[in-house]
Amino acid sequence: MRYIALFFLAIPGLVIMLISIYKYFKLLSGIQTLFIAKPAPELKVENIHKYVRHPLYFGTLLFTWGLFFIFPLLNNLIAVIAITLYTVVGIKLEEKKLLKEFGSLYREYRESVPMLIPRLFGNKKGDQIGHP
Repeated sequence: MRYIALFFLAIPGLVIMLISIYKYFKLLSGIQTLFIAKPAPELKVENIHKYVRHPLYFGTLLFTWGLFFIFPLLNNLIAVIAITLYTVVGIKLEEKKLLKEFGSLYREYRESVPMLIPRLFGNKKGDQIGHP
């Protein structure tokens, strides 16, 4: 059971987290603003965002639940439940902000791409968001 959790939850979750953190670090660190003028915000729905709206949260939950199944201790269960609840509340707040910022474009994206659990075989509608 531990090896299954390691290979199917913890490692994929860690990889998704690292990819997402790298992408968000470049955006949030402010390093690019020293060299490039800041463009108007745009909703990006390519790559992993075609399959899941919150890949960093998805990766984090995969990783933390994977660790719990590898080390099934009561304190780890409490921590994972707290992280999960915190993440879900954070997503709800973030989505309100994104709706204000992007309006109907984000509403369309939200209706066609799952919040946390990606569809296994892609999403035809997700490829067409914002395109005529």
